[in-house]
Amino acid sequence: MKHFINIKDIPAKDLRSIIESSKKRKKKRSNSKKENFFKNKLMIILMEKPSLRTRMSLLSAAYAGGGSAITLRPDEIHLGSKGESIKDTAEILSRSGDLFVFRTANHDKIMEFKKYLSIPLICGLSNKAHALQAVSDVQFIEETLGKNISKITVSWVGDGNNNVINSLIEISAKFNFKLNIGCPKKYSPKESLNWARKNRGKINIFHNATQAVNNTDVVITDKWISLHESNKSQKLKELKKFQVNSKLMSLAKKNAIFLHCLPASIGKEVTKEVLYGKQSRVYSQAKNRISSVKSVIEYCLK
Repeated sequence: MKHFINIKDIPAKDLRSIIESSKKRKKKRSNSKKENFFKNKLMIILMEKPSLRTRMSLLSAAYAGGGSAITLRPDEIHLGSKGESIKDTAEILSRSGDLFVFRTANHDKIMEFKKYLSIPLICGLSNKAHALQAVSDVQFIEETLGKNISKITVSWVGDGNNNVINSLIEISAKFNFKLNIGCPKKYSPKESLNWARKNRGKINIFHNATQAVNNTDVVITDKWISLHESNKSQKLKELKKFQVNSKLMSLAKKNAIFLHCLPASIGKEVTKEVLYGKQSRVYSQAKNRISSVKSVIEYCLK
Protein backbone atom coordinates (compact mmCIF):
# COMPACT_ATOMS: atom_id res chain seq x y z
CA MET A 1 0.00 0.00 0.00
CA LYS A 2 1.30 3.44 -0.98
CA HIS A 3 -0.02 6.99 -0.66
CA PHE A 4 0.16 9.65 -3.37
CA ILE A 5 0.34 13.05 -1.68
CA ASN A 6 3.61 14.96 -2.04
CA ILE A 7 5.85 14.47 -5.08
CA LYS A 8 8.94 14.96 -2.91
CA ASP A 9 8.08 11.86 -0.86
CA ILE A 10 7.75 9.54 -3.89
CA PRO A 11 10.94 7.97 -5.33
CA ALA A 12 11.86 9.15 -8.83
CA LYS A 13 11.81 5.56 -10.11
CA ASP A 14 8.21 5.16 -8.92
CA LEU A 15 7.17 8.42 -10.60
CA ARG A 16 8.84 7.27 -13.81
CA SER A 17 7.07 3.91 -13.55
CA ILE A 18 3.70 5.68 -13.25
CA ILE A 19 4.44 7.84 -16.29
CA GLU A 20 5.61 4.94 -18.48
CA SER A 21 2.63 2.84 -17.42
CA SER A 22 0.29 5.66 -18.44
CA LYS A 23 2.03 6.03 -21.80
CA LYS A 24 1.51 2.32 -22.50
CA ARG A 25 -2.16 2.61 -21.61
CA LYS A 26 -2.63 5.39 -24.14
CA LYS A 27 -0.82 3.47 -26.87
CA LYS A 28 -3.07 0.46 -26.30
CA ARG A 29 -6.09 2.77 -26.49
CA SER A 30 -7.24 1.14 -23.27
CA ASN A 31 -8.95 4.22 -21.86
CA SER A 32 -12.32 3.04 -23.17
CA LYS A 33 -11.88 -0.63 -22.26
CA LYS A 34 -12.38 -2.46 -19.00
CA GLU A 35 -9.21 -3.26 -17.12
CA ASN A 36 -8.66 -5.17 -13.90
CA PHE A 37 -6.37 -2.97 -11.79
CA PHE A 38 -9.33 -1.88 -9.62
CA LYS A 39 -11.54 -4.96 -9.98
CA ASN A 40 -14.29 -5.22 -7.34
CA LYS A 41 -12.81 -2.32 -5.37
CA LEU A 42 -14.42 0.88 -4.11
CA MET A 43 -12.96 4.38 -4.33
CA ILE A 44 -14.26 6.92 -1.80
CA ILE A 45 -13.84 10.54 -2.89
CA LEU A 46 -14.31 13.47 -0.51
CA MET A 47 -14.46 16.83 -2.27
CA GLU A 48 -14.22 19.90 -0.04
CA LYS A 49 -13.34 22.00 -3.11
CA PRO A 50 -15.04 22.07 -6.53
CA SER A 51 -13.64 19.78 -9.21
CA LEU A 52 -14.31 18.84 -12.82
CA ARG A 53 -11.15 17.34 -14.38
CA THR A 54 -9.86 15.61 -11.22
CA ARG A 55 -13.27 14.23 -10.33
CA MET A 56 -14.03 13.01 -13.86
CA SER A 57 -10.64 11.37 -14.27
CA LEU A 58 -10.96 9.58 -10.92
CA LEU A 59 -14.47 8.30 -11.63
CA SER A 60 -13.53 7.23 -15.15
CA ALA A 61 -10.46 5.41 -13.86
CA ALA A 62 -12.35 3.59 -11.10
CA TYR A 63 -15.04 2.24 -13.42
CA ALA A 64 -12.66 1.49 -16.30
CA GLY A 65 -10.48 -0.43 -13.84
CA GLY A 66 -13.34 -2.76 -12.95
CA GLY A 67 -14.39 -1.09 -9.72
CA SER A 68 -16.74 1.62 -8.52
CA ALA A 69 -16.66 4.99 -6.75
CA ILE A 70 -18.75 7.18 -4.50
CA THR A 71 -18.33 10.92 -4.01
CA LEU A 72 -18.99 12.58 -0.65
CA ARG A 73 -19.58 16.27 -0.01
CA PRO A 74 -18.59 17.91 3.29
CA ASP A 75 -22.21 18.86 4.02
CA GLU A 76 -23.20 15.19 3.86
CA ILE A 77 -20.90 13.93 6.62
CA HIS A 78 -20.09 14.84 10.23
CA LEU A 79 -16.40 15.65 9.79
CA GLY A 80 -15.14 18.88 11.32
CA SER A 81 -17.71 21.45 12.38
CA LYS A 82 -20.32 18.74 12.97
CA GLY A 83 -18.13 17.13 15.60
CA GLU A 84 -16.58 14.00 14.09
CA SER A 85 -12.80 13.73 14.22
CA ILE A 86 -10.47 12.90 11.34
CA LYS A 87 -9.41 9.77 13.25
CA ASP A 88 -12.96 8.42 13.53
CA THR A 89 -13.72 9.33 9.92
CA ALA A 90 -10.54 7.62 8.71
CA GLU A 91 -11.33 4.45 10.68
CA ILE A 92 -14.76 4.20 9.05
CA LEU A 93 -13.45 4.96 5.56
CA SER A 94 -10.76 2.29 5.96
CA ARG A 95 -13.44 -0.29 6.74
CA SER A 96 -15.72 0.83 3.91
CA GLY A 97 -13.54 1.23 0.84
CA ASP A 98 -10.24 0.34 -0.80
CA LEU A 99 -8.91 3.79 -1.71
CA PHE A 100 -9.56 7.30 -0.39
CA VAL A 101 -9.18 10.50 -2.42
CA PHE A 102 -9.35 13.82 -0.58
CA ARG A 103 -9.55 17.31 -2.14
CA THR A 104 -9.29 20.13 0.37
CA ALA A 105 -7.97 23.64 0.99
CA ASN A 106 -6.09 22.39 4.07
CA HIS A 107 -3.04 20.20 3.41
CA ASP A 108 -2.63 19.51 7.13
CA LYS A 109 -5.95 17.64 7.07
CA ILE A 110 -4.61 15.33 4.38
CA MET A 111 -1.53 14.56 6.45
CA GLU A 112 -3.74 13.96 9.50
CA PHE A 113 -5.87 11.48 7.53
CA LYS A 114 -2.69 9.68 6.48
CA LYS A 115 -1.93 8.92 10.15
CA TYR A 116 -5.12 6.96 10.66
CA LEU A 117 -6.02 5.41 7.30
CA SER A 118 -5.26 1.77 6.57
CA ILE A 119 -6.09 2.19 2.87
CA PRO A 120 -4.16 4.24 0.27
CA LEU A 121 -4.70 7.99 0.23
CA ILE A 122 -4.50 10.16 -2.89
CA CYS A 123 -4.35 13.94 -2.64
CA GLY A 124 -6.90 15.25 -5.13
CA LEU A 125 -5.51 18.77 -4.56
CA SER A 126 -4.74 20.88 -1.51
CA ASN A 127 -3.56 24.40 -0.84
CA LYS A 128 0.03 23.11 -0.97
CA ALA A 129 0.09 20.33 -3.57
CA HIS A 130 -1.39 18.94 -6.77
CA ALA A 131 0.73 15.87 -7.41
CA LEU A 132 -1.79 14.33 -9.83
CA GLN A 133 -1.43 17.35 -12.11
CA ALA A 134 2.37 17.32 -11.99
CA VAL A 135 2.86 13.67 -12.91
CA SER A 136 0.28 13.89 -15.70
CA ASP A 137 1.83 17.07 -17.13
CA VAL A 138 5.35 15.60 -17.27
CA GLN A 139 3.98 12.65 -19.23
CA PHE A 140 2.00 14.90 -21.55
CA ILE A 141 4.97 17.20 -22.22
CA GLU A 142 7.24 14.25 -23.06
CA GLU A 143 4.69 12.75 -25.43
CA THR A 144 3.88 16.06 -27.12
CA LEU A 145 7.49 17.19 -27.64
CA GLY A 146 8.87 13.70 -28.25
CA LYS A 147 11.76 13.73 -25.81
CA ASN A 148 12.65 13.11 -22.19
CA ILE A 149 11.70 15.87 -19.77
CA SER A 150 15.37 16.27 -18.75
CA LYS A 151 16.01 17.78 -22.21
CA ILE A 152 13.10 20.21 -22.01
CA THR A 153 12.85 23.70 -20.50
CA VAL A 154 9.57 24.44 -18.75
CA SER A 155 8.52 27.98 -17.83
CA TRP A 156 5.91 28.91 -15.27
CA VAL A 157 4.44 32.42 -15.32
CA GLY A 158 2.23 34.03 -12.66
CA ASP A 159 1.77 33.19 -8.99
CA GLY A 160 4.90 31.30 -7.98
CA ASN A 161 3.60 30.12 -4.64
CA ASN A 162 0.53 27.98 -5.25
CA ASN A 163 -0.25 24.27 -5.13
CA VAL A 164 0.36 23.47 -8.82
CA ILE A 165 3.78 25.11 -9.01
CA ASN A 166 4.81 23.53 -5.69
CA SER A 167 4.33 20.05 -7.14
CA LEU A 168 5.93 21.07 -10.44
CA ILE A 169 8.99 22.32 -8.56
CA GLU A 170 9.27 19.02 -6.71
CA ILE A 171 8.95 16.90 -9.84
CA SER A 172 11.50 19.09 -11.66
CA ALA A 173 14.05 18.15 -8.99
CA LYS A 174 13.08 14.46 -9.21
CA PHE A 175 13.60 14.40 -13.00
CA ASN A 176 16.35 17.01 -13.22
CA PHE A 177 14.70 19.29 -15.79
CA LYS A 178 15.13 23.03 -16.12
CA LEU A 179 12.27 25.04 -14.63
CA ASN A 180 12.06 28.80 -15.04
CA ILE A 181 9.60 30.64 -12.81
CA GLY A 182 8.48 34.15 -13.68
CA CYS A 183 6.64 35.85 -10.82
CA PRO A 184 6.61 39.00 -8.69
CA LYS A 185 9.06 38.81 -5.78
CA LYS A 186 6.14 38.84 -3.36
CA TYR A 187 4.76 35.65 -4.94
CA SER A 188 7.99 33.66 -5.16
CA PRO A 189 7.96 29.98 -4.15
CA LYS A 190 9.16 29.24 -0.65
CA GLU A 191 9.15 25.82 1.04
CA SER A 192 9.10 23.73 -2.15
CA LEU A 193 11.93 25.78 -3.67
CA ASN A 194 14.15 25.31 -0.62
CA TRP A 195 13.61 21.55 -0.77
CA ALA A 196 14.27 21.39 -4.53
CA ARG A 197 17.50 23.36 -4.33
CA LYS A 198 18.77 21.04 -1.61
CA ASN A 199 17.98 18.17 -3.99
CA ARG A 200 19.82 19.56 -7.03
CA GLY A 201 16.79 21.10 -8.69
CA LYS A 202 17.58 23.28 -11.74
CA ILE A 203 15.18 26.10 -10.90
CA ASN A 204 15.58 29.72 -11.93
CA ILE A 205 13.49 32.54 -10.46
CA PHE A 206 12.86 35.64 -12.58
CA HIS A 207 10.86 38.66 -11.48
CA ASN A 208 10.29 39.38 -15.14
CA ALA A 209 8.00 37.31 -17.37
CA THR A 210 9.99 37.83 -20.58
CA GLN A 211 13.18 36.43 -19.06
CA ALA A 212 11.33 33.38 -17.77
CA VAL A 213 9.91 32.35 -21.16
CA ASN A 214 12.82 33.29 -23.43
CA ASN A 215 13.56 30.32 -25.76
CA THR A 216 11.53 27.92 -23.62
CA ASP A 217 9.75 24.74 -24.75
CA VAL A 218 6.69 24.95 -22.53
CA VAL A 219 4.78 27.85 -20.98
CA ILE A 220 2.47 27.07 -18.06
CA THR A 221 0.23 29.25 -15.95
CA ASP A 222 -2.67 28.85 -13.54
CA LYS A 223 -5.44 30.95 -12.02
CA TRP A 224 -4.11 33.83 -10.00
CA ILE A 225 -6.96 33.91 -7.52
CA SER A 226 -8.27 31.04 -5.39
CA LEU A 227 -11.76 31.07 -3.90
CA HIS A 228 -10.46 31.43 -0.32
CA GLU A 229 -8.20 34.44 -1.03
CA SER A 230 -8.93 37.95 0.16
CA ASN A 231 -7.66 41.26 -1.28
CA LYS A 232 -8.13 39.92 -4.80
CA SER A 233 -7.99 43.29 -6.59
CA GLN A 234 -4.52 44.02 -5.17
CA LYS A 235 -3.17 40.64 -6.24
CA LEU A 236 -4.56 41.04 -9.77
CA LYS A 237 -2.82 44.40 -10.01
CA GLU A 238 0.50 42.96 -8.83
CA LEU A 239 0.37 40.06 -11.30
CA LYS A 240 -0.78 42.09 -14.32
CA LYS A 241 2.67 42.08 -15.95
CA PHE A 242 2.77 38.27 -15.76
CA GLN A 243 -0.14 37.60 -18.09
CA VAL A 244 0.53 35.02 -20.81
CA ASN A 245 -0.36 36.77 -24.07
CA SER A 246 0.68 36.47 -27.72
CA LYS A 247 3.61 38.84 -27.26
CA LEU A 248 4.98 36.75 -24.39
CA MET A 249 4.48 33.46 -26.28
CA SER A 250 6.44 34.87 -29.23
CA LEU A 251 9.56 34.83 -27.04
CA ALA A 252 9.36 31.06 -26.56
CA LYS A 253 10.54 28.56 -29.18
CA LYS A 254 8.46 28.39 -32.37
CA ASN A 255 7.19 24.91 -31.47
CA ALA A 256 6.57 25.78 -27.80
CA ILE A 257 3.30 24.68 -26.25
CA PHE A 258 1.01 26.42 -23.77
CA LEU A 259 -0.52 24.52 -20.83
CA HIS A 260 -3.07 25.44 -18.16
CA CYS A 261 -4.67 22.99 -15.72
CA LEU A 262 -8.00 24.88 -16.02
CA PRO A 263 -10.36 26.48 -15.23
CA ALA A 264 -8.92 29.65 -16.73
CA SER A 265 -9.78 33.29 -16.14
CA ILE A 266 -9.55 34.76 -19.63
CA GLY A 267 -8.12 38.26 -19.63
CA LYS A 268 -6.29 37.72 -16.35
CA GLU A 269 -3.54 35.06 -16.30
CA VAL A 270 -4.03 34.28 -20.02
CA THR A 271 -5.57 35.93 -23.05
CA LYS A 272 -8.24 34.34 -25.22
CA GLU A 273 -5.83 34.30 -28.18
CA VAL A 274 -3.32 32.13 -26.33
CA LEU A 275 -5.79 29.85 -24.53
CA TYR A 276 -7.54 28.96 -27.79
CA GLY A 277 -4.54 29.50 -30.08
CA LYS A 278 -2.50 27.03 -32.14
CA GLN A 279 0.12 26.55 -29.41
CA SER A 280 -2.42 25.68 -26.71
CA ARG A 281 -2.80 22.04 -25.69
CA VAL A 282 -5.07 22.55 -22.67
CA TYR A 283 -7.83 20.12 -23.70
CA SER A 284 -5.44 17.30 -24.59
CA GLN A 285 -3.59 18.06 -21.36
CA ALA A 286 -6.83 17.57 -19.42
CA LYS A 287 -7.69 14.33 -21.24
CA ASN A 288 -4.31 12.88 -20.30
CA ARG A 289 -5.38 12.92 -16.66
CA ILE A 290 -7.52 9.81 -17.25
CA SER A 291 -4.71 7.43 -18.19
CA SER A 292 -2.37 9.03 -15.66
CA VAL A 293 -4.80 8.59 -12.75
CA LYS A 294 -5.26 4.94 -13.68
CA SER A 295 -1.54 4.37 -13.27
CA VAL A 296 -1.46 6.30 -9.98
CA ILE A 297 -4.26 4.11 -8.60
CA GLU A 298 -2.47 0.96 -9.73
CA TYR A 299 0.72 2.21 -8.05
CA CYS A 300 -1.06 2.90 -4.75
CA LEU A 301 -2.62 -0.56 -4.59
CA LYS A 302 0.62 -2.50 -5.12
